Amino acid sequence: MQKPDLPGAYKVIARCEIESPKAEVWALLKDFTNVAWAPGVKASHGLGEAVAGVGAGRHCVLEGFGAIDEYITQWHEGTGFVYDVTPLGPLNKASSRWWLTEKSAGVTELEVVFNYELRFGLFGRVMHGLIMRKKLEHSLPETLQALKNKVESEHQVKAAA
Repeated sequence: MQKPDLPGAYKVIARCEIESPKAEVWALLKDFTNVAWAPGVKASHGLGEAVAGVGAGRHCVLEGFGAIDEYITQWHEGTGFVYDVTPLGPLNKASSRWWLTEKSAGVTELEVVFNYELRFGLFGRVMHGLIMRKKLEHSLPETLQALKNKVESEHQVKAAA
């Protein structure tokens, strides 16, 4: 299955390898409205009835960023999804792809791509260059590390049982 392309002039990419089967990583990711494990998310809740699949949405209050809404636009069961993000600061028309690839037995790669446009003209470009880009480049790998830690610790508990 080919990874969906994302629109946007700007891009941040992060990857990590998780010592756990793909199905176990997917079990955490598919619970789209529950992101309590993610650092920097002060609060979140689902929007609407759906908790997974196209149309599922969540509202997140982000430490140091503000609040955003995210809605799934593509869903590839067991492998990944794409969601759109409401504008925040200079970021506009943002979308993110979360994609799993089985690297070997019990090892899964998670790749997250965040694409976006900018708004507010020169002011937006300056704000992006001074603050937002650095925050994104720091917070995305930090989020993947938190997910990796959660999945791997749960995998070890299952393996020991």
